Amino acid sequence: MQRGNQTIPAWLDRIYEHRFLIFITSLLLLLGAWPLVTIAPAYRLVLEISLTLVIFSGLFAMKCERKLLVLALLLGLPAVITLWIETLAPNELVHAAGDLFRILFLALFAVFMLRAVLVEDRITRDTIVGALSIYLLLGIIWALSYQFIDQIYPDSFYLNPDIWPGGVLSRMDYLYFSFITLTTVGYGDITPVTPVAQSLSYFEAVTGVIYIAVLITRLVGTLQRRGDGNT
Repeated sequence: MQRGNQTIPAWLDRIYEHRFLIFITSLLLLLGAWPLVTIAPAYRLVLEISLTLVIFSGLFAMKCERKLLVLALLLGLPAVITLWIETLAPNELVHAAGDLFRILFLALFAVFMLRAVLVEDRITRDTIVGALSIYLLLGIIWALSYQFIDQIYPDSFYLNPDIWPGGVLSRMDYLYFSFITLTTVGYGDITPVTPVAQSLSYFEAVTGVIYIAVLITRLVGTLQRRGDGNT
């Protein structure tokens, strides 16, 4: 099959047709592995493997977008390399740089998927899977962003001492805070207290609300056009 100037083997093209399904599967594996690290540090390897799969499945999904793929490779490969350097030889600078590369890569991929979902004329399985992937990806991007900000500006979050007597957030805590902010639940057990953390928090909450509104509008509009076409 021919896509642009690129010829894709038939077997690879069949896999490529399920690129968003592959990506959301890797996302779900990552979300499943994330809390395991809080159970035992040995599970960190599972988390790193899952995150690597997310990045490579994202690169695979963009393989036919040549210009975008170059930028994705420039962000995705350092994101993976720093991830494993940090695993083998922990270093705060490498950790911060890796988080930044991962945030930028996942943000780029979220924009890529959003464009793919919005330009689709029909509601297909890929459309729905892509839309769900974007929402999950937003929570992960912000979780990494909170972790990055808290490393650059320590004590960016106030923790309820009755719940966190040690006063230290884990990776799972950042993910938890991100998704309750994205869904605007807001339990109040973790509170952003620096301007940067507060700005990120309200921007995530607004993004979550707007995304759901835009998604519903897009799906309803597509269904209406399909209904008008059948009359």
